[in-house]
Amino acid sequence: MPEPVAVIAPRVRDARDAARRLEAQPLAGAPLVPCTPASYLRLESGPSRIVLCAPAGEPDRAAAFLRRWADRLLWPAPPSDLHRAIDGIRPAIRSPRRLRGPRPAAPRRRHASARLLEGTVDAPRAAAALEAGEPLDWIVESARHVRLDARALSELASRGVRWSALEPVELVGVYGPASLARSRASWARGLPRGVPFWSQGPGG
Repeated sequence: MPEPVAVIAPRVRDARDAARRLEAQPLAGAPLVPCTPASYLRLESGPSRIVLCAPAGEPDRAAAFLRRWADRLLWPAPPSDLHRAIDGIRPAIRSPRRLRGPRPAAPRRRHASARLLEGTVDAPRAAAALEAGEPLDWIVESARHVRLDARALSELASRGVRWSALEPVELVGVYGPASLARSRASWARGLPRGVPFWSQGPGG
């Protein structure tokens, strides 16, 4: 059976409606899990494949939703040398699978080092890691395991923290109003290349 896919929309009823409509799309056969962004991040073992569902109405609002949650969830894999080093101490971790149009791995730096944060990363743990100082490249198991709000993430970014994930979230598609397809250039920045767009209009 195909891996499950989280269908993420601003409201749970919109996510449920999108999941029903997407059953007829190429995702047919994959279990679809309707979520809001908040409920997805609360899942202990949520799907690593997602569809982002843009809200209908104002195009700017739809574009902002897509950019915000792509930035929050689609963290790159760590550089391959660091991933291999982690594999050596955690043999159960597999190298990240090849995603469709993934974001590039975090840029490799000379004498690269990073801080591995296993399990859940909440505000006290992030504060302790920051107080410990370098390195500021933080590797987590998944973006889903980070329990920090947008303000905390922005503050960490301003202090130089860069995130990567051993299990990257894969964006398998975007679902939204047909009008959004005509303005793709305005909202697709930062999204993986080649991700399909499925319309809410008649015929998909």
